[in-house]
Amino acid sequence: MERENRRTLVDPDQLDRQIISMLQADGRCSNREIARNLGVPEATVRYRVRRLTESGLLRITALVEPERLGYTMTAVVSLQAEAEHVPDIAKTLSAFPEVMYLVITTGEFDIILTATFLDQDDLYGFLTDRLANIEGVTRSNTAIGLNIVKRDFEWVSALTASLAEGKQPLRSAE
Repeated sequence: MERENRRTLVDPDQLDRQIISMLQADGRCSNREIARNLGVPEATVRYRVRRLTESGLLRITALVEPERLGYTMTAVVSLQAEAEHVPDIAKTLSAFPEVMYLVITTGEFDIILTATFLDQDDLYGFLTDRLANIEGVTRSNTAIGLNIVKRDFEWVSALTASLAEGKQPLRSAE
Protein backbone atom coordinates (compact mmCIF):
# COMPACT_ATOMS: atom_id res chain seq x y z
CA MET A 1 0.00 0.00 0.00
CA GLU A 2 1.33 3.39 -0.96
CA ARG A 3 1.87 5.69 2.00
CA GLU A 4 -0.25 8.83 1.75
CA ASN A 5 0.11 12.02 3.75
CA ARG A 6 3.79 11.41 4.52
CA ARG A 7 5.32 14.75 5.36
CA THR A 8 8.77 15.90 6.24
CA LEU A 9 9.53 16.00 9.95
CA VAL A 10 9.17 19.56 11.20
CA ASP A 11 11.38 20.93 13.96
CA PRO A 12 9.56 23.99 15.34
CA ASP A 13 11.67 26.47 17.25
CA GLN A 14 10.59 28.30 20.39
CA LEU A 15 8.76 31.07 18.49
CA ASP A 16 6.86 28.48 16.41
CA ARG A 17 5.83 26.71 19.60
CA GLN A 18 4.64 29.95 21.17
CA ILE A 19 2.56 30.73 18.08
CA ILE A 20 1.08 27.22 18.11
CA SER A 21 0.28 27.54 21.81
CA MET A 22 -1.56 30.82 21.26
CA LEU A 23 -3.54 29.37 18.35
CA GLN A 24 -4.46 26.34 20.44
CA ALA A 25 -5.83 28.65 23.11
CA ASP A 26 -7.78 30.66 20.51
CA GLY A 27 -7.77 29.56 16.88
CA ARG A 28 -9.33 32.89 15.90
CA CYS A 29 -6.41 34.89 17.30
CA SER A 30 -5.14 37.26 14.60
CA ASN A 31 -1.57 37.38 13.38
CA ARG A 32 -1.46 40.96 14.64
CA GLU A 33 -2.51 39.94 18.17
CA ILE A 34 -0.01 37.06 18.24
CA ALA A 35 2.76 39.35 17.02
CA ARG A 36 1.92 41.97 19.65
CA ASN A 37 1.90 39.38 22.46
CA LEU A 38 5.18 37.82 21.36
CA GLY A 39 6.93 41.07 20.45
CA VAL A 40 7.68 40.16 16.84
CA PRO A 41 6.60 41.69 13.50
CA GLU A 42 3.22 40.61 12.15
CA ALA A 43 4.88 39.50 8.90
CA THR A 44 6.99 37.04 10.90
CA VAL A 45 3.88 35.48 12.44
CA ARG A 46 2.12 35.35 9.07
CA TYR A 47 5.14 33.62 7.48
CA ARG A 48 5.50 31.16 10.37
CA VAL A 49 1.79 30.24 10.44
CA ARG A 50 1.84 29.67 6.67
CA ARG A 51 5.02 27.54 6.91
CA LEU A 52 3.64 25.48 9.80
CA THR A 53 0.34 24.99 7.99
CA GLU A 54 1.93 24.05 4.67
CA SER A 55 4.25 21.59 6.42
CA GLY A 56 1.24 19.80 7.91
CA LEU A 57 2.29 20.44 11.51
CA LEU A 58 -0.47 22.99 12.12
CA ARG A 59 -4.09 22.79 11.04
CA ILE A 60 -6.53 25.46 12.13
CA THR A 61 -10.09 24.20 12.20
CA ALA A 62 -13.43 24.54 13.94
CA LEU A 63 -14.59 21.70 16.17
CA VAL A 64 -18.20 20.63 16.52
CA GLU A 65 -19.58 18.94 19.63
CA PRO A 66 -21.70 16.06 18.21
CA GLU A 67 -23.93 15.97 21.30
CA ARG A 68 -25.12 19.53 20.54
CA LEU A 69 -26.48 18.17 17.25
CA GLY A 70 -28.23 15.22 18.88
CA TYR A 71 -25.50 12.62 18.28
CA THR A 72 -25.57 11.16 21.77
CA MET A 73 -24.05 7.73 21.13
CA THR A 74 -20.36 7.13 20.51
CA ALA A 75 -19.10 3.69 19.54
CA VAL A 76 -15.68 2.17 18.98
CA VAL A 77 -15.88 -0.45 16.24
CA SER A 78 -13.01 -2.89 15.79
CA LEU A 79 -12.83 -4.86 12.56
CA GLN A 80 -11.08 -7.92 11.28
CA ALA A 81 -10.75 -8.11 7.53
CA GLU A 82 -9.19 -10.06 4.72
CA ALA A 83 -5.71 -8.58 4.37
CA GLU A 84 -6.04 -7.66 0.70
CA HIS A 85 -9.19 -5.64 1.43
CA VAL A 86 -7.96 -3.60 4.42
CA PRO A 87 -6.92 -0.45 2.47
CA ASP A 88 -10.18 -0.36 0.48
CA ILE A 89 -12.30 -0.97 3.59
CA ALA A 90 -10.49 1.84 5.41
CA LYS A 91 -11.00 4.19 2.46
CA THR A 92 -14.71 3.32 2.26
CA LEU A 93 -15.27 3.77 5.99
CA SER A 94 -13.34 7.03 6.13
CA ALA A 95 -15.92 8.54 3.77
CA PHE A 96 -18.79 7.78 6.16
CA PRO A 97 -19.80 11.03 7.88
CA GLU A 98 -20.37 9.43 11.28
CA VAL A 99 -16.80 8.09 11.40
CA MET A 100 -14.68 10.56 13.37
CA TYR A 101 -11.46 8.59 13.72
CA LEU A 102 -10.13 5.57 11.85
CA VAL A 103 -6.82 3.71 12.01
CA ILE A 104 -5.38 0.63 10.39
CA THR A 105 -3.81 -1.34 13.23
CA THR A 106 -1.71 -4.32 14.16
CA GLY A 107 -2.89 -6.97 16.57
CA GLU A 108 -6.22 -8.74 16.84
CA PHE A 109 -8.09 -6.16 14.74
CA ASP A 110 -7.13 -4.66 11.40
CA ILE A 111 -9.16 -1.45 11.59
CA ILE A 112 -10.48 0.48 14.58
CA LEU A 113 -12.86 3.39 14.21
CA THR A 114 -14.75 5.75 16.44
CA ALA A 115 -18.13 6.93 15.20
CA THR A 116 -21.01 8.94 16.58
CA PHE A 117 -24.71 8.16 16.19
CA LEU A 118 -28.09 9.72 16.95
CA ASP A 119 -29.31 6.67 18.84
CA GLN A 120 -29.30 2.84 18.92
CA ASP A 121 -31.31 2.59 15.71
CA ASP A 122 -28.76 4.76 13.92
CA LEU A 123 -25.91 2.54 15.19
CA TYR A 124 -27.84 -0.60 14.27
CA GLY A 125 -28.33 0.66 10.71
CA PHE A 126 -24.64 1.49 10.43
CA LEU A 127 -23.63 -2.00 11.57
CA THR A 128 -26.22 -4.06 9.67
CA ASP A 129 -26.93 -2.05 6.52
CA ARG A 130 -23.62 -0.39 5.79
CA LEU A 131 -20.74 -2.12 7.56
CA ALA A 132 -22.03 -5.66 6.97
CA ASN A 133 -22.15 -5.03 3.22
CA ILE A 134 -18.51 -4.00 2.84
CA GLU A 135 -16.56 -6.67 1.01
CA GLY A 136 -13.73 -8.20 3.03
CA VAL A 137 -14.98 -7.45 6.54
CA THR A 138 -14.95 -10.76 8.40
CA ARG A 139 -15.74 -9.73 11.98
CA SER A 140 -16.66 -6.67 13.98
CA ASN A 141 -16.71 -5.87 17.67
CA THR A 142 -18.58 -2.80 18.90
CA ALA A 143 -18.12 -1.06 22.23
CA ILE A 144 -20.55 1.71 23.13
CA GLY A 145 -19.17 4.67 25.05
CA LEU A 146 -21.20 5.16 28.22
CA ASN A 147 -19.58 8.37 29.46
CA ILE A 148 -17.05 10.57 27.68
CA VAL A 149 -14.50 11.36 30.36
CA LYS A 150 -12.02 13.20 28.15
CA ARG A 151 -12.28 14.60 24.66
CA ASP A 152 -9.20 16.65 24.00
CA PHE A 153 -8.42 17.75 20.49
CA GLU A 154 -5.53 19.78 21.80
CA TRP A 155 -3.54 16.72 22.80
CA VAL A 156 -0.24 18.50 22.32
CA SER A 157 -1.16 21.48 24.50
CA ALA A 158 1.00 20.47 27.46
CA LEU A 159 3.77 19.30 25.16
CA THR A 160 3.70 22.54 23.18
CA ALA A 161 3.69 24.63 26.36
CA SER A 162 6.70 22.81 27.82
CA LEU A 163 8.57 23.00 24.52
CA ALA A 164 7.80 26.73 24.30
CA GLU A 165 9.56 27.04 27.66
CA GLY A 166 12.60 25.27 26.17
CA LYS A 167 12.08 21.95 27.99
CA GLN A 168 12.75 18.60 26.34
CA PRO A 169 9.72 16.49 25.39
CA LEU A 170 8.47 14.10 28.06
CA ARG A 171 8.47 10.39 27.31
CA SER A 172 5.56 8.19 28.31
CA ALA A 173 7.57 6.53 31.10
CA GLU A 174 8.41 9.84 32.79
